[in-house]
Amino acid sequence: MKHTYFITGYPGFIASKLLTALQKEFPASSFYLLVLEKELQLAEKKLGNQQNNIHLLKGDITKNDLGLSSIDINELSDHVTHCIHLAALYDLTIPYLPAYSCNVVGTGHVLSFVRKCKNIKRFCYYSTAYVSGNENGQILEKDLSKPKNFRNYYEQTKHEAEIIVRASLNEIPTTIIRPGIIVGDSETGETLKFDGPYFMMQFLKRLAKLPIPFIGKSNSKIHLVPVDFIVKASVYLMHHCRGESKTYHLLSPDSPSIQDAYTLLSQELTGKKPSWYLPRSVADRVLTFPFISRWLGVPQETLSYFSHEAEYDTSQLVQDLEGSGITCPTFDQYAGALVRFYKVNANDLSLKRY
Repeated sequence: MKHTYFITGYPGFIASKLLTALQKEFPASSFYLLVLEKELQLAEKKLGNQQNNIHLLKGDITKNDLGLSSIDINELSDHVTHCIHLAALYDLTIPYLPAYSCNVVGTGHVLSFVRKCKNIKRFCYYSTAYVSGNENGQILEKDLSKPKNFRNYYEQTKHEAEIIVRASLNEIPTTIIRPGIIVGDSETGETLKFDGPYFMMQFLKRLAKLPIPFIGKSNSKIHLVPVDFIVKASVYLMHHCRGESKTYHLLSPDSPSIQDAYTLLSQELTGKKPSWYLPRSVADRVLTFPFISRWLGVPQETLSYFSHEAEYDTSQLVQDLEGSGITCPTFDQYAGALVRFYKVNANDLSLKRY
């Protein structure tokens, strides 16, 4: 089947993996990739010689008409069948204004573009499970209620952006993807950045010769999702009629507890289990000192994700993936791959995010 895709967020990790998967699934299709000017050289390098049906467009979602010419807009609006919006600022420490400009204003501009597309079959928008902020209890896929508090402006602006997207559900055939904490490929461990649970690995690596502590006592789960599952599930749901006007938490229905995940990473990385408890309040205070936080490799902002009493509903996801053969592997199935990749690449500064 032949489609015409317009994708933002290239050459980012998920956008790159999605492009490869879509090329394999729909080889006769055309792909238009919106790329920031500063990332054009990297995008060209990643594509190499495989550009026959791939077109790089210099643009910016924060600008009107995505920074494209009226000629480009008119041509694209005649042909685009699928728009995939991945571009966003994912930094947990980002100030509000740049986060708002990219995540909210940028999403509004992408929606304006989609409305002009005469043959649009699906708009696939990548949100985050953490639009729920610091709400506890069960978080349903179909709901988007405003939480009492957000832990950072990334969560807040992604919540604001999803409000805009959901307001157009009756107008635009849309699939909303809410990933959990994204990690590398479940088979190879490959990733483009060491953040999220990789901060735990940096911490464990630094303390490997000492007795390893747990950070507080918690029964919370950690909602991890390998990138290959995100890609497989997304490709399926954005093309199947089941996925239209639906929102999905893309994470494992069997997310591990933070204690179990941390213990498994410790065993894989250091060969030993954590043996004592460091109170969370002490860890919070210690990580407020930038030089200690940097030395340990753990931003203080990440601790709240490791003691979050929330359960993310995946019932719609499980139901709509039934029969597809696509399931999220459990953490114990791919933790070893993540650690092996980290060990080999721990000193690669291009992967470090803190």
